[in-house]
Amino acid sequence: MHGRGAKPVSPAILRRYFLPFRVYNVWAEHRMRNEQPAGDSIAQDCAARGITAQYNKPVTTDYITDNAADFERRRQALIRHHADAQQ
Repeated sequence: MHGRGAKPVSPAILRRYFLPFRVYNVWAEHRMRNEQPAGDSIAQDCAARGITAQYNKPVTTDYITDNAADFERRRQALIRHHADAQQ
């Protein structure tokens, strides 16, 4: 994976995004079944899968709610990307 200037992205930068990527995957699964996925259901699913926040704390409903707009934006971007690739 490369960043600006085609230089490799450092592990420290990737580490910052590891939790949001994992939570996004759970959110996206719930989003396929429900247009407005419930934060508490996603948080419970994260706990069942062993996905935890910093210092092994559980992923909270507030964290999911705070990131829902970003998750939806990412989903829309991926949908467009996949649709363009199909053409």
